[in-house]
Amino acid sequence: MKKLKNYNATFASCCLSSVIQALGINLTPLLFVSFQNEFSISLTKLTFLITITFTVQLLMDALSAKFIDKIGYRTAMISAHAFIVVGMLAMGILPYALPSAYAGLVIATIVVAIGCGILEVVSTPIVEAIPDMGQGKISLLHSCYCFGYVFTVLASVIYVKLFGRENWRYLIMFLAIVPLFNGIFFAFVPCSSLDEQKGKSYSLKELFCNKYLYLFGILIICAGASEQAMSQWISYFAEKGLGLDKTTGDTVGPLSFALLMGLGRLFYGLFGTKISIKKTLPVAGILCIATFTVAVVSSNDIISLIACAATGLAVSIMWPGTLDIAAKNIIRGGTALFALLALGGDIGCTVGPATVGFVSSLSPFELKGGLGAAIVFPVIFFIASIILFKADKSHDYQRLLDEYKKENELSSQTAISEKNV
Repeated sequence: MKKLKNYNATFASCCLSSVIQALGINLTPLLFVSFQNEFSISLTKLTFLITITFTVQLLMDALSAKFIDKIGYRTAMISAHAFIVVGMLAMGILPYALPSAYAGLVIATIVVAIGCGILEVVSTPIVEAIPDMGQGKISLLHSCYCFGYVFTVLASVIYVKLFGRENWRYLIMFLAIVPLFNGIFFAFVPCSSLDEQKGKSYSLKELFCNKYLYLFGILIICAGASEQAMSQWISYFAEKGLGLDKTTGDTVGPLSFALLMGLGRLFYGLFGTKISIKKTLPVAGILCIATFTVAVVSSNDIISLIACAATGLAVSIMWPGTLDIAAKNIIRGGTALFALLALGGDIGCTVGPATVGFVSSLSPFELKGGLGAAIVFPVIFFIASIILFKADKSHDYQRLLDEYKKENELSSQTAISEKNV
């Protein structure tokens, strides 16, 4: 098979990698009941599998700033898919091959999480390095994660209905075909790097000296916290608050949330050139505050559930919008910038749901009390986005200065080359 020359194939492969990331992260929790029925694993141990997933991803985010540029984007991308394929196959084999089924699940979860962690970091800079992609490409990429989550839930529900819960391992092993195909496909697509497109990237020391990095860090932490604070608890609210069965509750709750979030990101990805992201981020913050507030204060459970689902639309632009604007304003941030922002986002994804759960356990209002406490995240996001908007002129000056330095470096290199000739 010859290498392709069209960067559209590169973008398509990166979008599919977001679907695969959603598959790797969300399929295992959907099989918890099967694990519990077949292996008699406690809920505490099953919950620990989720902790392992996010812990390993945080570790990969932190390490990626150092090793991805050294091994190259293509090697990192293919390796990530290989980890996920091996991990998914192991998920179906090791619980039956090892003396402890739970040990097999832990090993498989770690391997899949390594692949997902690498994908989270490397996919965005690969897309950002595609020549002439236009604004909104990162949002399109991240919309595929949402649709990947929808695909994962639907695939598991349909499979269980057709073939039974007891045959879960064949589902996860069969779905390993998706990362296997995409890993092979990516070997043949063109792959540029940020250094090639935007000049030599900042070192980590130079990056940490940029004060705007910390502002973008606050934005991405609050984006992840706002998103997951609602996403992780909406299923519980649908089941406990409305008395819906698990299948109906997941369809009305998490699927609606993910679908609206995906549609919001898709809209920005398609029409992003006509939208000012610096003006949109504060609006997203206000909308998120509003949906959280309605979900908390409404005495009507149906209205509260609709508000919970609508939060998916409110948070849709927060994460990809922050990545988009960070890439445009810290032009030479390179892979390290995206690795640090992914680390911040995952910290938010951990802190948000934990805050809801902790406050809910103490509040007389239970889950609504926890969601009320989580309003602090979109509030901070709104404040930080306003600060970013007001710093627009000075930041643009810094961006232009970076571009001027880059041009001077290129001119100097050209002059030296001509002199040597």
